[in-house]
Amino acid sequence: MRRFLRVGLIPAACALAGAPAHAQWQVGAGPGLRYADHAEHDAAGRRVVHETGWLPGVAFQAAYTTGALTLRGAADWYRGSIGYDGQTQAGVAAASRTSTTLAAVNAGVVYALAGGVRLLASVEADRWRRDIAGTAAAAGLQETYRSTRLLAGAAKTWDPAAGRLTAEASLFVSTPEHMRVAFSGRFDPARFDGARARGVRLGLALRPTPAPWLELRTRLDYGRTPRGGNVPLTQGGQYVGTITQPEHTRSALTFGVSAMY
Repeated sequence: MRRFLRVGLIPAACALAGAPAHAQWQVGAGPGLRYADHAEHDAAGRRVVHETGWLPGVAFQAAYTTGALTLRGAADWYRGSIGYDGQTQAGVAAASRTSTTLAAVNAGVVYALAGGVRLLASVEADRWRRDIAGTAAAAGLQETYRSTRLLAGAAKTWDPAAGRLTAEASLFVSTPEHMRVAFSGRFDPARFDGARARGVRLGLALRPTPAPWLELRTRLDYGRTPRGGNVPLTQGGQYVGTITQPEHTRSALTFGVSAMY
């Protein structure tokens, strides 16, 4: 995870340090707060796990505009502990906490049309780590998800008296989620690929007239990943059963503020 963050943050830091002082460059950074909601469902569609909570974090962005074309990049990182409401394999209710880390690096292009309308396309590397604390009835789980998302959409900008307001909407599809699961030493760690996630991203950004160097943002992400296939579970190299990536949904409501240069 640290290496992943270094890869994403170094370009942003270089942009901040080396951006020329003209309108073609825009760079920014600032804190954020994300409400994360994750739910898992069994084969019958019943919800068996629900995790919710607030995660503090930080976001970076950089953009370079030439004519109608803008090249832009972004990186964000959120981490904290959220509530876990689930159950054991035997169906016994289990309440715990999940140490959660969400990180992403995004790079894309924007093409300006008439009337403040723009077309958007980008690729995003998504990383998600869950460390579910064990309880008296069940051992903890340590899970890591990796996938790459392709996003496409459009944006519209208005200039009311309050400031410049931009709305964005995109659809996304991911590569199959690569998952690694550890079982607190009870079983051998497992690695396997799940299904492709599909979802939507909606965003609003405001540059207030009294402080045009400030950007206030809110963003809603929602994605659904279908149930994966069964893979072997082993203990000391010996087969003991199967596991699967359940159908799950991820949603996040993010608030952020950035100083722009």
